[in-house]
Amino acid sequence: MLRRDGVQSLEDEADKFSRLGTIDLRVDYLRPGLGKTFSAKGFVLRAGRKVAVTRMELHNEEESLIAVGTGAYSIS
Repeated sequence: MLRRDGVQSLEDEADKFSRLGTIDLRVDYLRPGLGKTFSAKGFVLRAGRKVAVTRMELHNEEESLIAVGTGAYSIS
C-alpha cells in the first residue's frame, strides 16, 4: 500500500523485512564496553528490491562509540 505522500505504510515495511536472510554481518569492536548504560542505534543505508544494507552503532552513556556493525540482508 502506497500512501499519498509516497511512503509505504509501516505494516507493509514490517512485512517486507519479516522474510529476510543474512548475506553478510560484520561487527567491529572499537573499545572495551565500559559503562553502566548503553544505547544502540540502527540505520537502513539502502533498501532495494532484493537486498537491504544496514549499519548499527553501540554507544555508552558518555557517547563513546564502542562498536559498529554492518549487515546485508536478502529480502524475499
